[in-house]
Amino acid sequence: MVNKAPSEAVFRGAEFLSYDLSQTGGEPIVSAQDTITLYFKTRQPNGLLFYTGEGSDYLNVAIKDGCLSLTMGLANGKQEMQIKPNKVRFDDNQWHKVSVHRRIQEISAITSFCRLSAVVDGVYADHSHIAGKFTMLSSSRVYVGGSINTRALPGARVHNNFVGCMRKVEFVADTLRLNLLELGRSGSHLIQVAGRLDYKCPTGETHDPVTFTTRESHLVLPTWNAKKSGNISFKFRTNEANGLILFSSGAPPRTDLFAVEIYNGHIYIHLDLGTGPSKQRGSRRRIDDGTWHELIFRRTGRDARISVDGFHTDFKVMGKNTKGSATLELEGNLYIGGLGPPFSEILSPPGLWTAVLQQGFVGCFKDLVMNNDPVDVASYAREQDSGSIRTLCHTQPQQCPSQPCLNGGTCMEGWNRFICDCTNTMFTGPTCGKEAATLNFNGSSHMAVTMDAEMVTQTEDIILRFRTSKPLGLLLISSTIETGDRIELAVAAGRIRLALRLDVKEKKKEDREKDKILLAGQNVNDNEWHTVRLSRRGSNLKLQLDNQSPIRAEIQGKYTTLQWRTIHIGGLYHVEEEISMSTTVPNFVGDIQQFYFNNIPYIELARALSTEQSISGFPTIKVSAKFVKHANDNLHRPVTFRSKHTFIGLPMLRAYSSIHIDFMFKTREANGLIMFNGGKKEDFVAVELVDGHINYVVNVGDGTVTLRDTVRTHLNDNRWHTVGIRRPSARQHTLMVDDDIVIATNYGTGNLELDGILYLGGVYKDLYAQLPQEDVKSRHGFEGCIAGLDLNGESPNIMEDAVVHSSLVTSGCEGQSAKCSHNVCANAGICVQQWNSYTCDCDLTSFTGPTCSDESVSYEFGPNPGIITYTFPEDNRPEMQEDSIALGFITTKSDAVLLKIISGTSNDYIEVHIVEGNVFAVYNLGTNDHPLGEISVKVNDNQYHVVKFHRQGHNSTLQVDDYNMQSSYPTGNQLQVFNTQSQIQIGGKWSRGKKRIDRPFSGTISGVVVNGLRVLDLAAEKDIHASIRGDVALIQGVLERHDHLQKMQQTPASGFPGLEDDLIYSGAGSGCNGDDEDECPPIPETGSGDDDLITPVYIPPTRPPPTNKTKEGKDSGGRDCDDEDCFDGSGSGETTDGPVSTTKGTSINTDPPDATTTINYGSTKPGTEEGTIPTTNSQMTGAYPNTSTTEGGISSTPSPYTHRPYTPDHYVSTEATTSTSTPRTTSPTIDKFTENSNPRTPPPIDYWPRPKTPPTQRINSETSEIVALIIGIIAGALIAVILVILIILKFKSRNDRSFKIDDSKEYPHGPGAALLGNTASSTSSQAQYQLNGALRNGDKAQMQQKQQKKRDSKDIKEWYV
Repeated sequence: MVNKAPSEAVFRGAEFLSYDLSQTGGEPIVSAQDTITLYFKTRQPNGLLFYTGEGSDYLNVAIKDGCLSLTMGLANGKQEMQIKPNKVRFDDNQWHKVSVHRRIQEISAITSFCRLSAVVDGVYADHSHIAGKFTMLSSSRVYVGGSINTRALPGARVHNNFVGCMRKVEFVADTLRLNLLELGRSGSHLIQVAGRLDYKCPTGETHDPVTFTTRESHLVLPTWNAKKSGNISFKFRTNEANGLILFSSGAPPRTDLFAVEIYNGHIYIHLDLGTGPSKQRGSRRRIDDGTWHELIFRRTGRDARISVDGFHTDFKVMGKNTKGSATLELEGNLYIGGLGPPFSEILSPPGLWTAVLQQGFVGCFKDLVMNNDPVDVASYAREQDSGSIRTLCHTQPQQCPSQPCLNGGTCMEGWNRFICDCTNTMFTGPTCGKEAATLNFNGSSHMAVTMDAEMVTQTEDIILRFRTSKPLGLLLISSTIETGDRIELAVAAGRIRLALRLDVKEKKKEDREKDKILLAGQNVNDNEWHTVRLSRRGSNLKLQLDNQSPIRAEIQGKYTTLQWRTIHIGGLYHVEEEISMSTTVPNFVGDIQQFYFNNIPYIELARALSTEQSISGFPTIKVSAKFVKHANDNLHRPVTFRSKHTFIGLPMLRAYSSIHIDFMFKTREANGLIMFNGGKKEDFVAVELVDGHINYVVNVGDGTVTLRDTVRTHLNDNRWHTVGIRRPSARQHTLMVDDDIVIATNYGTGNLELDGILYLGGVYKDLYAQLPQEDVKSRHGFEGCIAGLDLNGESPNIMEDAVVHSSLVTSGCEGQSAKCSHNVCANAGICVQQWNSYTCDCDLTSFTGPTCSDESVSYEFGPNPGIITYTFPEDNRPEMQEDSIALGFITTKSDAVLLKIISGTSNDYIEVHIVEGNVFAVYNLGTNDHPLGEISVKVNDNQYHVVKFHRQGHNSTLQVDDYNMQSSYPTGNQLQVFNTQSQIQIGGKWSRGKKRIDRPFSGTISGVVVNGLRVLDLAAEKDIHASIRGDVALIQGVLERHDHLQKMQQTPASGFPGLEDDLIYSGAGSGCNGDDEDECPPIPETGSGDDDLITPVYIPPTRPPPTNKTKEGKDSGGRDCDDEDCFDGSGSGETTDGPVSTTKGTSINTDPPDATTTINYGSTKPGTEEGTIPTTNSQMTGAYPNTSTTEGGISSTPSPYTHRPYTPDHYVSTEATTSTSTPRTTSPTIDKFTENSNPRTPPPIDYWPRPKTPPTQRINSETSEIVALIIGIIAGALIAVILVILIILKFKSRNDRSFKIDDSKEYPHGPGAALLGNTASSTSSQAQYQLNGALRNGDKAQMQQKQQKKRDSKDIKEWYV
């Protein structure tokens, strides 16, 4: 039984765990695959996490510069990998989960392929591979957390041991499972412990810093109880000159207040004991220098002291009434970092200028102590706004040198951020990339902003940009019905005039002569754009026009407060107000944009919320002026999603109390998921296209709210549309699409608690089933263009800021007028632009026709072997420096050769084949085999798949469907030319020595193109160089039968998840960040491996040719066959151990030029090439033994573990590593017997009933089919009897040239099964192994009688410790 309490340990730099089997005389642990999983948290940027290896074979996992570093050595090959997400570090003292997986697959008799994949937090992932002559992974020593000499370990990239905390460190080698920390804690003599380890991580650390990354980010803590006296201290660090750090207030009618702010680079304390506000500066020199500063505040009664970096300032809290209360009655919460978004329920005191100006603190904060009690601020950050508040403090280099502000915007450095001032431009947004909303006033139009209540302020920041040709016009005026206060901006006589009147308590006492007047500029009515800036701080005024020198003035008198309720832009419109607020300035005629009042962009708000519906807590905005768009085709950072089965992963959306999302899109598709971010509990946010309309779905913990646009036309019209999403108040959400606005009411006032990453353009395919089914309708992603993305004040560069990339998302968007665009040619055809038209190159699509949408010639390969060959004329055999191959196919076979090209004069070859359900390409140009595979995609699922292989010299690429392209760049001295291509073999490979087809294909193959040669077309035309042999038939009418075919296809045959699946379903990626995996919800078992995030692409069946395997889709069960669960397949067979070349060109080490060399040679010895099939058309009845059609049969009574619910805790359990239950893969002997046995021979295990296979259908008459069926049954029975006799006679004398199957990969008999006795696995799991082993491998006595396979690695031995 697995211990629920996770094993954990504290490492301080001198402690580590290890075992070294070579010192104890034991043999190394060998396996076909291994997995390392661990959790860690640290503040140190460098340290060794895990090391395993033997000799020059090793795996080194470390944290380096705050990122994850991996190095692997295998058979003298070396691979390095670094997971370094943009703007993400792992030394933030938060728990991070690391999963590393290695797996070996044999590709040919002499070449294996080792896949290395790693994932951090289920999101940040990478993978690589090594190919070479190795068969097993070996581990004779392991180090956890460090070693005696870390820098001397093979592959070391760090010199330090780990400092921090680890938990759940597990090493799994096939079926052997070691919980290393648990073994160390229990005193196992296998594990050596260096130093003194504490097996419990400390909790409640108070010195974790937090970083407030935005103006709105803040934390809410319980009330500070300081009624008669109290003290509070903290440390902070920033380079921004203004920001509210602490705030707490009393309950009305009392006005008690305690606040700490940075203003103009100095610390100020605000206190109000109910007797009036008091303000005191606490710093002697500026503290916005980016270094740590400490503030200590103590108060007893009216006496207070501020200490900043050791400098004391004593003062008395006076207020207006010196004889009043001396107690501080704070009833509200303590806010740290600011008060959140604008229009919150908290009223900002007029004298607290940073609060009035919406300036929250941006910087680092730590070591909060209240009344001598430390407060763990980081724990509050993890529970509250974890997206905008990070529990670490790092400095980043200056960002303005990268010129992030576009269109003439001015860049200013903030704390680890840039701030763009766009007010002198036509643009707005975080990077000045979006066209600013512009209002046109005609002299009788207006805009008015009316607040919920009367406002009283001591400070105002007003920015307004205008254009007019009139010398007179009212730009802005404030009003209130209670007093005569006003602030007025106008164009007067071609100048800017400011008129300010303060503290006029009664309207009847207002006197225009007492207005404070300022004038600026000349000839501003030149019909050019001008920007006015007005700033007031108490009695100090500053008025500036454009970039001219500002006009400064000081208000005389003691009154500094302005009362107002409504702000009018462009003129007055209310009858009563016109009467009571007479003005000598006429209404404005012209354009106004970029209007900010105390840093709130009201015209932008009006654009997003211009509606007659009032929003509680939000100002009422009424606009009669017209919004105008300038002739500007500016698109901010457009990207194209070229497939609806891909996506981009961005850092988590920083939305908590407010939501602000803007983007533009253009598409022809009516449906698709545009955006999704999951969260804690049930919180999430999603934007999708449903039937040509935008659906915005959000849940902030109070139930799901869905908004759907009411635009009359469909939006999938290939035109740009604008989407704006807001949460203007706690209870309301708004959706704006173009000029259409929808408002919905929220059920509660909760905050949006997101988690994980923001998926853009879709999600990985297995996540669609986990989305809220009733709320989110999408089952695939978005295909089209997205631009102008604005996410809560950030404008990410989608391509550069992505934490999950996709090769199918590209920068830019094809213009609507372009003749060639990404969707002109179907099925990924290449559009070729011509003078006044275009054509489609369909060679790499497996389709044909003008737009690559017509079916290609297709052949069906039946259950008996069959092959199609094309033999080049002896006087025209190409010498190829570059090869391109494409084909489409449907199959349920997990091991078969699709296509092979052989040489007439050497052992050069190219082979595209299926191994364990994955597509691999292997080529040899005279040196050694070069394998290249796509192991994240299972292709034996009875669905249509397209394979594209391209070789240029010794470099190559492979792509399956529209998944990301896999590349191979072999190092060393490599040859470049494929010599004398003599024959193309399709559907298997011909073994000349055995006179038979090895690894035959069964299913449908379509549209084969080899270097421009359409081989199947030539075969259908009965070309003299093409030959069809065996159980192969031409099929037609593919498109007409397509719909019926899809209904017949069964569940993909890809088994249950193995180890690699958990690399995705953990941590942030699954919306679960719990330290213990038991906290995470169960994940569905479907999936194809760990690449769903790394290569997040999947192609649906796009008009596939048909197959008659209507029931064989069930062969492997109703669940996907994962990488670890598919039986071991075959390799290339005919291979060479050394370089053999007859007409090679010069060997080179560099990439070849983009040229194709084709040289025609005469024949050397006709018909003598190894593996060439004679091109006679005689029947080969006796040459093709019937192969078993029982491959992958499903059990009618599967073992209990097969369909158990998946939970992360079982991820490294022994049962998770068991292979798919198939009777073919137990040993080389059994595999050989099964492949050559009669197809009607019942399987040796009663648990595996064979599915009934219908007779192969052909396009012939009904009578012909019946006759052929009768003849086939009789002939098959006779042949089967003969073959069984021949096989039994020749079984022991067979040579070892058959494809290599390594029985060491059979998990039920993994190494070290008794290494730790009962500590390795539970009794129940052992029983499951025995049961499953019996199912797969038969009786143990029978196994001992089978022939043992030769293996290069050391024998696996039993371990007893």
